Amino acid sequence: MAEARRMAWGNWIRSAIRDLARAPEAQIPYLDGLRSLAILLVVNGHMSARFEDAYGSNRYAHFLLVRNGWIGVDLFFILSGFFIGGQLWKEIRRTGQICVGRFILRRGFRIWPLYFFTFLVVFFYFLCAGYGLTTRQFGWTDVVFLTNYVNHGIVMGSWSLCTEEQFYIVVPVALYLLAGRIHHLRDCRKWLWAALLTVPVLRGVLWVAETGHFFVHSPAAFATLYYPSITHCDGLIMGLLIANYWAASDKPGSRFASPWLLAAYSLGIAAVLYAAQGGVFGFFALALLFGSLAWLGLQRELKVFNGKIFYWISRLSFGMYLNHEYMCPVVARWIGALSHHAPFLLANPIVGNLAAVALVVVMSGAVSFVTFCLLEHPFLQMRKVYMGH
Repeated sequence: MAEARRMAWGNWIRSAIRDLARAPEAQIPYLDGLRSLAILLVVNGHMSARFEDAYGSNRYAHFLLVRNGWIGVDLFFILSGFFIGGQLWKEIRRTGQICVGRFILRRGFRIWPLYFFTFLVVFFYFLCAGYGLTTRQFGWTDVVFLTNYVNHGIVMGSWSLCTEEQFYIVVPVALYLLAGRIHHLRDCRKWLWAALLTVPVLRGVLWVAETGHFFVHSPAAFATLYYPSITHCDGLIMGLLIANYWAASDKPGSRFASPWLLAAYSLGIAAVLYAAQGGVFGFFALALLFGSLAWLGLQRELKVFNGKIFYWISRLSFGMYLNHEYMCPVVARWIGALSHHAPFLLANPIVGNLAAVALVVVMSGAVSFVTFCLLEHPFLQMRKVYMGH
């Protein structure tokens, strides 16, 4: 019996490793590269901020893409919108309808096992360590995916997952209700474009209500608009739009002669909007920028991210997103301890910062590999067995 269990575990692990080692034929390497870039931006930003808090500022931590590593979340939103949009548009084109429950359950097999495992680990750690669970009502908002609106929960970074989970409910329900009016995939675009343009208008109204002036700079107002899904979903809607064009085989880039020109126009518009009022138009500008980059890669089949490393990081990115923030303070302390034997780590803070980032990426990736093999992959296999591809 014990031998049979060991063999089952061995087969289980080998299956997960094979899944990581070989990308499916339908996999798009360029999107794997963008997902890898997204998680590295987020990890780099968080670790650099933690290192700066511990050992003072350094030039690397103030680089634009390091200081603003949070934009990796908006890139995640584009990709999530594209992937779920691909599933939804395919189902509408095939059946003319959306099965809301089936869609939500499919996403649940992907997200819930590792997410709730992380919640339980953090919950019991906080309980044993005597941390303030009561101040956040024992993390109940994590359980019901409301941390982007209430008390931020106990799972670090859960606000963005809550935004996506809310999106996974609202979008299929809306498409289910509109299914009778959808005769072609392009019929949805007017609704998507309207939603995409409404979000920055809503932010503008709330900004003026908060600050009293549209063009004032206010970090506090920006923070109030950053977490709620209703004011920070531009990337998800843009991802749905891209998936709609892609699924319908339309090529909006041809109107601009090439996807390169479309990307250039989008970059220019994004820069103007951000310069005009970054607090209101920043998320919209990022949606335009990252959306055009995604469309460019899809249209031109760019080979820049064809290395297997990007597929590996992409597959492990969900685990890395959930676990890396817990490792950042530990790594920061380790760098301080190591500096007694390797003084160069803090003699030049940039070296120490880069070493900390590299170490947390490796540690986070290693833990994510374990959780992928033991949690994510088994549930994905179950989904394949019970719900098909």
